[in-house]
Amino acid sequence: MFDQYPKLLVLKDGTSVLLRPMKPEDESELRAFFERIPERERWFRRENVGDPTVIHKWFENMDYRRVLPMVALREEDGRIIANLSLHRRPWGCLSHIGHIRILVDPQYRGLRLGTWMLLDLVKLAMGMGVEKIVAEFVSGIEDAAMRGVEKLDFFKAAVLEKHVKDPEGNYHDLVIMVKNLHRDWSDF
Repeated sequence: MFDQYPKLLVLKDGTSVLLRPMKPEDESELRAFFERIPERERWFRRENVGDPTVIHKWFENMDYRRVLPMVALREEDGRIIANLSLHRRPWGCLSHIGHIRILVDPQYRGLRLGTWMLLDLVKLAMGMGVEKIVAEFVSGIEDAAMRGVEKLDFFKAAVLEKHVKDPEGNYHDLVIMVKNLHRDWSDF
């Protein structure tokens, strides 16, 4: 499944980036990546990515069938500049659904890196039998990311009003977006 990696991408600004599945030796570089993310943005992650023990557990429990983590690295120095993961259940009534999480280093936003990573992950997901991809966004915080996935045919499936609280105690809507996949697309 991963024989086409690493893949070389060239961003709008000319930066060469390697895209590949995360490996055990990426742990320290991934911690450094999350440290470069503003604390306010880290607040909205599902886990405390500023805590090295959380990151370490990810690497201890790495299982590509449950979580497929991808990283984008600058070709020149191997610095991680984006992280994308596909979370899925290996069994049961929800095994056809993949949940994605994506985060791009602020210095590399607006260069289509997230788009390239999502497109690649969609193809991988289809090859794994995923039929639907779900992404969650915090309204007012992740609006640019929402607009980006809308361009890739994600649609708003639900809005949970005033569901998320920021560090200052203000409430925000949680927007759940979905992309339906078609099995035959993986043949293209």
